[in-house]
Amino acid sequence: MASAAEGLFGILSEKIGATEDSLRLIASLFLGYPLAFIYRQLLFGKRPEIQHIYFSLTGLALCYFNFGGDLIHSVINILAIYILLVICGGTTFSVAAAFLINTGYLCFGYDAIGSADQYDIKWTTPHCVLTLRLIAVVVDVYDGQKNPDSLTPDQKSTALKKNPSLLEMFGQVYFFGGFLVGPQFSMKRYQDFVNGVFADKVTKGPPVSSVGAGLSRLGLGLLVVFLYQIGAIFIRQSYLLSDDFQKLGFFSKCLFILFWGKLNIHKYVSAWLISEGSAIVTGLTYNGQDKNGNELWDGCTNVRLWTFETGSSFGDIIESFNRNTNLWMAKYVFKRLKFLGSKELSQAITLFYLALWHGLHSGYYMNFFLEFVMVNGEKQLQALIQRRPYLSSIVSNPTIQLMLWVVKSVTVHFSVSYALISFCLLRYDRWWHVYSSVYFIGHVVYFLWPFVHLLLQRLLPKSSHKQQLEQQPAVLTKKES
Repeated sequence: MASAAEGLFGILSEKIGATEDSLRLIASLFLGYPLAFIYRQLLFGKRPEIQHIYFSLTGLALCYFNFGGDLIHSVINILAIYILLVICGGTTFSVAAAFLINTGYLCFGYDAIGSADQYDIKWTTPHCVLTLRLIAVVVDVYDGQKNPDSLTPDQKSTALKKNPSLLEMFGQVYFFGGFLVGPQFSMKRYQDFVNGVFADKVTKGPPVSSVGAGLSRLGLGLLVVFLYQIGAIFIRQSYLLSDDFQKLGFFSKCLFILFWGKLNIHKYVSAWLISEGSAIVTGLTYNGQDKNGNELWDGCTNVRLWTFETGSSFGDIIESFNRNTNLWMAKYVFKRLKFLGSKELSQAITLFYLALWHGLHSGYYMNFFLEFVMVNGEKQLQALIQRRPYLSSIVSNPTIQLMLWVVKSVTVHFSVSYALISFCLLRYDRWWHVYSSVYFIGHVVYFLWPFVHLLLQRLLPKSSHKQQLEQQPAVLTKKES
């Protein structure tokens, strides 16, 4: 048997310095485009069962191309959840069991694969997507059995009145535009898609505008890939662990971490953009029309690049990066923990589950622990300013705003890069080594902030109720014009 290095992808991996697994993944994302155009030309509007078979077979083929016989894991997981729905779908027990079965199987995969010095693309990569998708189906069936008046608007939009068929579940999970790296989308969206709800309103065929929107997303993804490859020539992750990095001064180390983090995070961005583009071409991502009547294709957007690049708060980053996963965690975990009576506790549990979903390495837990303290620190600072209108008037000054935007942007993006060190280096000894070389600056700042916050609350007087009213903008009454 020929070795992997003798194969096409083995040769390419040696030539360009990328792993064979990553090349196969990228090739699979690009294959989504011819598969999308074949679907538009031959299968759009056909019986749903035919579409399910097409998505199932093409997705299974891509899975085998990437992971070989390990595709059996996704098949077993889907069958297990289908049986769960048949036996007790719509019950509280089914929801708890879905979380345990899916998350447990994923953790079994992490443990079976074993530890590595860096993230490897294995069958657990698409299984992360599958895990959330199957849990969502079970929860949506549960919501569908409840009184609609008791559901929130976002729960109503995805609630399922009956169990999906096994063929529907295979089609949704293996849909080529979202199987490998996302985006996440609900079973309800998938059902509407295959039933023609998103078809062109005039021709009843595949929507024309989705092609341009999807190819634009592809072009943006290719641009990000190009810029990432150029940057990777000069900024390498291995440099963080080198003796040369240790010899740098403190500020030079922080500057390198800032640019390394910004660069490294774009490899995820590029994969999401390319994958989303093929989903757009099929028409799956329809999201209504704007005020001018133009069709919107951002129903499964996983990254809002402009907001991510120009954001100056952790809220901007969370809202624009890995959006579908963040929205999923908010909908299926955070909001479901409302009974705890504490947003902070709900947030902590959600972030712990998010870390567990990523893997068993200590670096994931440190990353999301840092996210917890950073996000809550920002909220405390914002509340401190909002409750003191005289401070609000200062920071709203146009001249001050520009300077603050620069300071906030650098602080936020450095903080994200700082947290990313543990996320990417994974092992305790590796990320501890880098953090210690910069004196744990991020930990120190955000761990000391609660004490600084208490001090500022005492030193900065609040405005009286009368002063607050005087500083509020005037509001027109009904009699005023």
